[in-house]
Amino acid sequence: MAGAVFVLAPVASVSWAQTDAEKVAVGAMVYADYCANCHGEQLRNTTGGATFDLRRLRSTDRDRFFSVVLNGKSQMPPWRGVLQSHQIESIWAYIRATLDR
Repeated sequence: MAGAVFVLAPVASVSWAQTDAEKVAVGAMVYADYCANCHGEQLRNTTGGATFDLRRLRSTDRDRFFSVVLNGKSQMPPWRGVLQSHQIESIWAYIRATLDR
C-alpha cells in the first residue's frame, strides 16, 4: 500500500498497581508462606527473642526492612532471587497495616 498512512488509536492503559487493600491481602499470604514460620503467625513472634519481632518495625524502617529481606542478616537468610520486589512491598504493606491499626 504505497502512500498509506496508518493511525494508531489510543489504547486504554492497563494499571498493574494494586490497591492498598489488595497489597495488604497479598502481603498476608506471602507473609504466611515465607515469614510466619520464623516471625510468628500474624506477626505474633513467640520465639522469645530468637528471631526479630517485626512488631518493632517503625514506618521509617522500610529501607532497612527491604535490605534485610533481600540480603539477610544474622539468622535471617537472604530472599533475593526468591521474593520479587512487589512481594516484599506487599509484606511491608501487611506489616504496616497490622501495626498501624
